[in-house]
Order: sequence, then C-alpha cells, then structure tokens
Amino acid sequence: MLHEWLEWRDALARFMNEHRIVCQAPTPDPVAVSGARWRISQASRQRASWLAAVVHPLAERLAHTPGGAAWLALQADMPVYRQRISQFISHWPIEAIVDDWDRYRRVIPELRAEVAAWLRNEEFAIRALAAELEAEALPPMAIPRQA
Repeated sequence: MLHEWLEWRDALARFMNEHRIVCQAPTPDPVAVSGARWRISQASRQRASWLAAVVHPLAERLAHTPGGAAWLALQADMPVYRQRISQFISHWPIEAIVDDWDRYRRVIPELRAEVAAWLRNEEFAIRALAAELEAEALPPMAIPRQA
C-alpha cells in the first residue's frame, strides 16, 4: 500500500514540476499550461479514487489504532483542501491565466506549497496506517514466562 501511494505521489509531483517549468516561460503557452493542468488533475483524480477504494476502507477497519485514526483525521480535512483547490482552478481558467500571466505566476507557488504540505501530511498518515497493517500481519510474540 505504501509503495503504491508513493508511486501516486511521485506521479503527481512530476506533473506539478512540469507545470512549474511551463510557468517559467516569459509568455504563456496556453496549450502547454492546459496540458500540464490536465495531467495534474488526472493524476489527482486517479489518486483520490485509489485512496477511496483501497486506503480509506483499511483505515476504517483500523480506526481503533493510531494509524487508522491518523488517516481518518486527515481525511476529515479533505473537503476543505479540495474546496481550496477547486476555487483556485475556477478562479484561474486558461483565459484568465493568459490575460494575467505575471500574476498567475506569482500566485501559483502558494498553491503548489499547499499541495506539497497536504502530501507531506498524507504521507505521515499513510505511513502510520501501513505500520498498523504490518503489525497486524506479524505473528503474536511469545513472551517467556518468568519463573
């Protein structure tokens, strides 16, 4: 599970870096910007679907553990995070980006930082959940009796 999450995270990070590079151009390339944004969106959607199908059910089953509780607590904050991302995207359609390229390039680093912070928090929680799964799979430890 952790390995899969890291792959999802790395894919998203690659697309975010691609977008960062596109934003370094002195003038906007609407096709490149749109493509980079689309790839970020697709990677985010696919990751979210995988989390909902794979990780969230495990966290619910392990809700009584610190790892399960950590994941569920983070997910409770997900609607606010998603709303922030959605508001940014709706505020910046491609026409607005092209019309105000310099301002877009000034404000996009803040959103990238929010995404990076979210992914760090998600990684902490998923590592805690993965540790719970690993501990669950271990055989009971035999503790020798004291005489």
